[in-house]
Amino acid sequence: MKKNIFKILSFIVLLGMIISCRKEAALNVDLTKYNIDNPVANTDLDAWLKTTFLDEYNMDVIYRYSRYYYDNDKNVAPSNIASVRPQMQTVLDGFILPYRKIAGVAFIKKNVPKEWVMYGSGAYQTDGSMILATASAGRRVTIYDINNFNVNDASLVTGKLKTIHHEFTHILNQLVPMPADFQNITKSTYNATWTTVADATARDNGYVTPYASSEPVEDFAEVTSHLLVFGQAWYDARANASTAVGKAALKAKEASVVQYFTVNLGVDFRKLQQEIQNVVRNQYKYAPASFPYWMGQNLFKTMTINLESPIYADNGISSDFATPYNAFKAAVLAANSTQKYHLDYIQMRFESATVLTVRAAFSNATTQYFGDYSFNYTVNATTGAVTFTKVANGTGTTFNNGTLFTASFTNTIQAYLTGKTFIANWMPATINSDNFNSYGGFYLSGTPTNYFYGVLGQTL
Repeated sequence: MKKNIFKILSFIVLLGMIISCRKEAALNVDLTKYNIDNPVANTDLDAWLKTTFLDEYNMDVIYRYSRYYYDNDKNVAPSNIASVRPQMQTVLDGFILPYRKIAGVAFIKKNVPKEWVMYGSGAYQTDGSMILATASAGRRVTIYDINNFNVNDASLVTGKLKTIHHEFTHILNQLVPMPADFQNITKSTYNATWTTVADATARDNGYVTPYASSEPVEDFAEVTSHLLVFGQAWYDARANASTAVGKAALKAKEASVVQYFTVNLGVDFRKLQQEIQNVVRNQYKYAPASFPYWMGQNLFKTMTINLESPIYADNGISSDFATPYNAFKAAVLAANSTQKYHLDYIQMRFESATVLTVRAAFSNATTQYFGDYSFNYTVNATTGAVTFTKVANGTGTTFNNGTLFTASFTNTIQAYLTGKTFIANWMPATINSDNFNSYGGFYLSGTPTNYFYGVLGQTL
């Protein structure tokens, strides 16, 4: 009996110690900082997801937390309910609808992943990298880190769109294998430990990102998604900044991707690229997709305007510009009754981010000549505002040739360009997919009907 009393007393003392320890070691945790999944069904969000995705595309959007849909070695947070619709609206606008328009209803309904799973945080790898999305078995796309999604942050939106297009490319490759030629373009420089590869090294070896250098399938998806979402100008700038070998590799990869989509899948890649770029440029206002941004980077070295080109008959040109252009053309023709010079084109030559030469190319029956005129220009890469200012001409043969038409140039082309503020933009809006990456121009600030544009070149 004494032994039992002793055991009972010992247990009570021990229990008191445990309770006491728990009180003293209480954690100070603010649980409001953690997302708590909302199990309520049939909400307005559920109704929108059902109508927009499930009914139309047989897509099930799973945003309520479940461990079933991610690897057991990962820890991820539930989705913030407020982030779900903006994220899926972006999927609709920047991914599904462009494919639907260009590839067709049957293509997108057949090939779009049927499960879209969302988690609030990123999924981290042992090498320190964070997974933003995954695709599996051609059926499911998992999107991570949606709690940081902000539809008003163009960089975040385009970054997530790029990831979605990357993952969908993997799904397409499961349906139709990627071209064998692509895998051999930079075969010797793939590196599984890509996180140790510097961006400049990847670029110079012919990759759009260090991640692209990890293996061919990731490379193909990275090239595709960057061309579609970041755009042709971004891709060309990447290639131009590379080595000669790297640039050749990047352009070869581009050609392989375009052929894969257009020939192997029957999807016009350039039309798809144009459609997605229209969303990125016009809806999300992504600065590096804008013409002023690349003017500020001096990517485009020339803009050539020849009003005899069929492109102007097809897409029109402002009479405000056509009138001085044609007046100068007539003056060139009348300048020498013997030679009968013809104005072949006007070319704006962007020598640097501030120096411009306006070139008049003219020819007689046998020879073409150049007449040059010097300007400075300013460009606001954010607003697109551009001004042109006439400065003293340079020296040399082409500037001497320009003196043949100084008076008429001053009263026509120079008078049109100077003393005004123009807005740089991709134009014309009606340009087709064969040319949309190649044309840009300017309209008079406040008067969009007063404009000019031309074919862009990246070398002088």
